[in-house]
Formats: sequence, structure tokens, C-alpha cells
Amino acid sequence: MADYITSETDAQIKIYLESNDLVVKHEIFNTCIKPAFEKLIENQIYVYGFYTIDDVETLKRDALANLYEMLPKFDPNRGKKSFSYFNVVCKNWFIQKIRERDKRMKGMVSTDTNFDLDGEIAKSNSTHIMRPHEDDITDREFWKSLFENMDVWRKLLLKKTEKQVLEAVIFMLQNPYMITIYNKKAIYLYLRELTGLSTKQVVVNLKKIKDLYVKFKDKFDTTGEGSDVALEQRQLRVR
Repeated sequence: MADYITSETDAQIKIYLESNDLVVKHEIFNTCIKPAFEKLIENQIYVYGFYTIDDVETLKRDALANLYEMLPKFDPNRGKKSFSYFNVVCKNWFIQKIRERDKRMKGMVSTDTNFDLDGEIAKSNSTHIMRPHEDDITDREFWKSLFENMDVWRKLLLKKTEKQVLEAVIFMLQNPYMITIYNKKAIYLYLRELTGLSTKQVVVNLKKIKDLYVKFKDKFDTTGEGSDVALEQRQLRVR
């Protein structure tokens, strides 16, 4: 549990939820709950890079308002710690904001793209680039082959912790919309949350997966196929 949401915070949240006295609730929120929420929000903004969404102060204010609205929905009697609950609520709110921003940006790109009389895309100020059809095919083949190989890796990895890290990596690759920032620190944090392992355990167990990926990538770049084992299994399924 984070040091800014303690057992005392849990106790105060429970009192807040059970009280019908608005004066008492106001006092508890401002003196105990609000500072904890503010620390939680600030931590997520800078750890996950949410500061790219909007002005930081605006984000802090709006995220706090969201947590305040969600506060009555928390049930302390279900045995779940308040930090776990509000950490997820806060993160989901930021993710939703990123989706809204991306949707707006796609809309801007769409309206900024001009077509000539023959229906071809004309030059514009848009940063949108039409990739060659061949590149799209290569991308699809790459990801298809990678996931086929990862399915094989499940059997090659013998340690439980290695399997945990592999499953977390596969989950992240299959759900890219859940990843809000791509840097080494953030990825390790995601892997820690998904596996329950320490950073050191994640790093150690990720090494075998990296080695398998390097072999796969080298073969794919050379032949357009993944590992021999995965290729054989694909051929067997075709037969």
C-alpha cells in the first residue's frame, strides 16, 4: 500500500461513508481523504506520463473531482483496500481521457485530409501518412507469426515466473489500448502489476523471453517466418 493511503486513511474513509453529517464528512474529506487522493493522482500523472494529456493542474483538479464522485461507490466492508480500488479508478479515468484525446486527434487528421478530383489523397498539413499496402501485409504476418511463436514459448519456458512474465507480455501486446506510455520504466511497472513480481524478478525472467524474441526476429527478417518449431506446428495445422 502506498504511504499516502494508510490504514488510517482506510478508517477515515469508512467513517466518511457511514456518516450522515455533512459537516463531519466535509472535515474528513479535506483533512484526510483529499490529500491522499492528490498524492495518488500526482503519482499516476508522473509515473505513467499522463501529463501529456492536458495541463497538469487541470488534470489534477478533474481527476480529484472524479475520485470524489466515485467515493460513495466504494464499499469498505467487502475487504478491498481503498488504495487498490481508487488506484484503479484513477488510472481508468486517465486512460479514458487518453482515448478521448486520441479520438479528437483522429478526427482532426480526418478533416484535414484533402482529396483531388480523382479521389486520390492530396498533399495537406496533416501528419497522417498512407503506408504502402505491402508494409501492412508484412506487419500482419509479423504479428501473426510472433503470437504463434509465443504460443510455442509457453511450452519452452519451464519456470513458473517465466511463464507469468510471458503471459503478461502477451496480454499487453494483445491489449495495446491499455498501455498509455511506452518507456522502460512504465513497461516494468505494468509487468509488475500484472505478475505480482518484483522489478528484479521481472528483469531476470524477461531475459529468456528476450532471447527467444531475438531468435524469432532474426529468422523472420531473414526468411519471413518465425522459429522452426512454430513453423512446423503451423504446417501440421494446415495438413
